[in-house]
Amino acid sequence: MRRLMCIFGLLLPFAAHADTSKGEHLAYTVGCVNCHHQTDKHIINAPPLVVITSYSIGEFRRLMKTGVTKAGRDMASEGSVMGFVAKEQFSHLTDAEVTALYNFFRKEWTAARGVEEEKKIPIYFKQPQSKVDQQQ
Repeated sequence: MRRLMCIFGLLLPFAAHADTSKGEHLAYTVGCVNCHHQTDKHIINAPPLVVITSYSIGEFRRLMKTGVTKAGRDMASEGSVMGFVAKEQFSHLTDAEVTALYNFFRKEWTAARGVEEEKKIPIYFKQPQSKVDQQQ
């Protein structure tokens, strides 16, 4: 029994890391990071992903499955991209996948990481708005 407890104790940190690794993978493949940090705010004005730290797991699950915020705002009825993406795509995520995303954003995502991702926005979108207007 003692040996079993030692093995379990050694494997537990790896299991926890696998959950956040899965969450990180999902955050980049389903587009969370793209819309919230890698797309210019003039195109999609999505809040920084650190907003998730203010959500409980239940509130986050509802947001991901229905597009309804913790305050009860139905983003799909307002024409928000997030509302439609939640209803049409994120609603198909399993509860385990939603939990992995939640854990990743709560434990691994920081404001500084968001800023680093925003540096990946294509240079065209980083031009001052007056310069963009002159080109049109």
